[in-house]
Amino acid sequence: MKPMTTSFLSAALVLLSVSIAHAQDDCAEYYKFNCERSTDARFHVNGQSRGASVKVGEETELNIIVYRGQDYRISICHDEKVLGGQLAIRLVEKIRVPRAEGGTVTTTEDVLDENGKPTGTTQEVRTTDRKQVYDEIEKVLWDNTANDMASEIEFSCTATKRIAVEVNAPGPAEEKKKRTEAGMDIGCVGILIEHMPTPDLGF
Repeated sequence: MKPMTTSFLSAALVLLSVSIAHAQDDCAEYYKFNCERSTDARFHVNGQSRGASVKVGEETELNIIVYRGQDYRISICHDEKVLGGQLAIRLVEKIRVPRAEGGTVTTTEDVLDENGKPTGTTQEVRTTDRKQVYDEIEKVLWDNTANDMASEIEFSCTATKRIAVEVNAPGPAEEKKKRTEAGMDIGCVGILIEHMPTPDLGF
């Protein structure tokens, strides 16, 4: 009886692993079938578009690069039954800021005579050891909590930037605790990125 129980548990674990992998595969292309394309035919799907499994209450981010001279449309779609009706979404620019780091280093050296030979005494020598390091800071470019919880944004890029699309799912308002305890707190999110050359406007 004991070996049968072990075999049953092993089989159950294998099935669970397969189902999780299958769910992740389903989420990987979620944006292709669930996010609405722009009605402007000039927009093309950007290769940085992604889909992923997201857990309720945990922030997930997609790092992308946007290029100067391009218009972008970023739209987010998600499994509302699991993740709730609205997502908190931010576009954040990652900026590297240089900073001098270091301090004073004290060493002990021999005192030399006029012929360059040690005199038998020592002296403390202080030198400044400084190097340039970079801190990464975040600048919030857009926050949908201040924009009627919109799930899409269009913008023109005037400089090439590295930005992150941050997504946080609060979960459904009703029976949130029960669903979480039942393991129903992971759902699909799709981030559809579209781009086109910025149109020439004006004179």
